[in-house]
Amino acid sequence: MSGMIFEEYFDKFLNKQSFSGQKSNQMAISKEEYESLKTKMKNFELLAEKHKEIKSQNDKLLKEIDDMKEDGKNFKKLMEEKENYFKSLLRIRADFENYKKISERENDKYKSYVMERILKKLIDHHDDLVRALNLIKILENMGGIKDGFEIIVKNFEKVLEEEGVKRMKSEGEKFDPYKHEAIIVEEGRDDLPENTILEELEKGYYLNNKILRPAKVKISKNNRNINNQNKKKKRNKNKKKKKKKKNKKKKEKIKKMNI
Repeated sequence: MSGMIFEEYFDKFLNKQSFSGQKSNQMAISKEEYESLKTKMKNFELLAEKHKEIKSQNDKLLKEIDDMKEDGKNFKKLMEEKENYFKSLLRIRADFENYKKISERENDKYKSYVMERILKKLIDHHDDLVRALNLIKILENMGGIKDGFEIIVKNFEKVLEEEGVKRMKSEGEKFDPYKHEAIIVEEGRDDLPENTILEELEKGYYLNNKILRPAKVKISKNNRNINNQNKKKKRNKNKKKKKKKKNKKKKEKIKKMNI
């Protein structure tokens, strides 16, 4: 079998002897071994190329992983900022809701205040119309005018009722400083309980169960209470006099001691 000669191909065969029995840098292999080595060499080169390609891909993946880690940090930072913005938005929303409620309450109070003022003025005008109607009723030959005025007064009262205004009933009831204003006190009424309302001098009105205008009234006063009040006044005067005398005596004693 003919052989192929390769010089210095593998280091492990460098020290082998030739057919002449002398050491040589030449090596003889068969054709089959040559083909096998050639195939292995090609496979080695392919593997080396593949290894290079895989290493390149690996480096690229490592870079992408580093970028993803950086993106992850940025994402975490963005999530924290988002959370802070969301909390801030919730606080602003809560503040706005509170402001809205306060504004609505203040607007309702103002509307109620304005409505009360207008209705009080309308009640005063109603009183003027009633006085005019009572005057017309006294006069003679005023039947047509009286009927017209009565219609006006009734329509006026209807408007007040539609707005929630109700007339207050006070005569015969016990005086209440929150609902009534005492203008006249009639003394010596021992036949009635103390502070009984004898007469309505000016009618009072409610606005949706709230006092719109207190009634001006005349109330009763018992003699017993009047006498008791007079006795209290006398006792208080006597106490003041005694106290003044004591103070005067003390001052005189102090003066004598100084002398």
